[in-house]
Amino acid sequence: MHKAFIFDMDGVLIDSEPVWDELERTQLPRFFGADIFARMGSFVGIGVIDVIERAKSLGAVFEPAEYLKIADEMAREVYARAPITKDADVLVQKLHDTGFRLGLVTQSPQQWLDQALPRLPFKDKLEVVMSLYEHPELKRKPHPDGYVSALATLNADPNHSIVLEDSNFGIQAGKASGAYVIGYRGNLVHGYEQTGADAYAETMDDVIKLVEKFTITEP
Repeated sequence: MHKAFIFDMDGVLIDSEPVWDELERTQLPRFFGADIFARMGSFVGIGVIDVIERAKSLGAVFEPAEYLKIADEMAREVYARAPITKDADVLVQKLHDTGFRLGLVTQSPQQWLDQALPRLPFKDKLEVVMSLYEHPELKRKPHPDGYVSALATLNADPNHSIVLEDSNFGIQAGKASGAYVIGYRGNLVHGYEQTGADAYAETMDDVIKLVEKFTITEP
């Protein structure tokens, strides 16, 4: 079996969380109501379906299609403005050169992926790109289904594989898949606290060092 390295997208390959946070704070209190928005908590790591379910559970009254329209408008701005994470290309090249098979698992809809992927200079090295939004048969993060499916597609052994995540839901999903999980802190919004990862990294250079250490000590 192979070894794999699987990325999340928002907050990992793309420094998008601060832009999402800005737009959500501007637009969603008007849509859901200020009180409900204040009680919804962090949006980091949750997909559009989870946002809809959380808002409705708090009493918001709206048509999901109307929220999806607003989310799509925000996504267009996010993926036009947010920068690619510094040195992500260096990490990808080192992983590729050392025999890792590469993948990406995100909660985002395919049309958001289609906006983001062309901006990644290393997109052709990603052998699996999965939108959980497009796979209703798979449970969303924090469930491991997406990572388990990607590892299987890559014919990779979880014990020799790594997941890079920024959200706690994503970290939980990666851990439950059996992979080694690195929590990426370099793009987090202020005040968000990561928990549950095997190790943490502030920069892509930190990730490279953790990968080298993992490769030496892996079972």
